[in-house]
Amino acid sequence: MKRSPRLAIVAVVAVVVLGLGALAIWRSIGGPPWTPTPSTTFQIKLTGVIDVTSPTDLGQGDSTYRGTPSAPPQAFLIPATTATPEIVDRLHRTGAHVICVVPVTNWSSDIIDPGSSAWAGLKGPSSGGQTFWLNTNPAGPLYNTLINLMTEEFQVCHDDGFDAVAPERLDETHIPGLQFDGVPITSAGFANYAFQLTEIAHSLGLSIAQTDDPADAKVFENYFDFAIVNNCFTLHNCAAYTPYTAAHRAVMEIETSAPPHAFCPAAIAAGRTAGRYNPKLNGNLRIPCT
Repeated sequence: MKRSPRLAIVAVVAVVVLGLGALAIWRSIGGPPWTPTPSTTFQIKLTGVIDVTSPTDLGQGDSTYRGTPSAPPQAFLIPATTATPEIVDRLHRTGAHVICVVPVTNWSSDIIDPGSSAWAGLKGPSSGGQTFWLNTNPAGPLYNTLINLMTEEFQVCHDDGFDAVAPERLDETHIPGLQFDGVPITSAGFANYAFQLTEIAHSLGLSIAQTDDPADAKVFENYFDFAIVNNCFTLHNCAAYTPYTAAHRAVMEIETSAPPHAFCPAAIAAGRTAGRYNPKLNGNLRIPCT
C-alpha cells in the first residue's frame, strides 16, 4: 500500500515534537552531575582572581613534562569567593568544566560571607594565621547551623554555574589534640560530617571531591566522586588513593616541589592526572604530565 505524503509529514512532526518534549523534561529534572574522568587535565588558581584573557591563567600554550605541547585544561579549580558567574561562563566557553573550591573545616576570609555572626560559635583553635578550625562535631550545639552555612556555600557554587565542589582541608580529624569545649573531634563524627557534605552537593546537582585526607580514602571513595590531592608523591601517600583509581575515578594530583620527571611516570602508570604547579597555586606555573 502506498503511504500518503501527508501522513509521512505528520509522523515526522510527531516524532520531533515528542523528542523535544522528552528533551524539555530531561532538562527540567536535570541530568547527573558532571564528574571528571581519570584523564581530565586541570589548571588550579587559588591565589588572586583568574584572568580569563590570560593564556597563562588559562593554561594555554603549556608543555608536558616531556616537552610536547599540551592541550588546554579540561577543568579549572578556583575559589568560590574569587569567582563570578561571568568568569565561570567564560571558562565554560573554553570547553572546560569548573570546580568550586570551598573551605569546610576552617573559617577564614576566603569563606563565603565571613562576617556573618553565624560563624562565631563554630570557631575554635587557630589553624594558622587568621584562620580557625570549625567545630564539625555532629553532637555540637551549633552543628545544624554549620550544615546550613555549608548548604549556603554550596548553593552559591551552584548558582554561579560551577560543575563540582572541592571542600578544602578534609583532614580535621587528624589534627593532634584538636577539640572544642573539651570534646575532641572523632573519626566517626568527622566522617558523618563529610558524608553530609556529599549529600548537599549531590542534592544541588554538583559532584564533589575528596581533598587530601589519605587515611580515609578507602571509605570516602564510596561517597565522593573523585579526589584532589596535594603533594602525594612528596608525602609518599599516593597509594592511599588507589580505591579511586581502581574504581576508575579521577585523582587529580597537584605537586608543588618535586620535579615532574620524578613523579609523572608513576602518576601516569597509576592512572592519576598530575602536574607541577607553583607553590602559591597562583596559576603562574603548570607542567602537566599529559
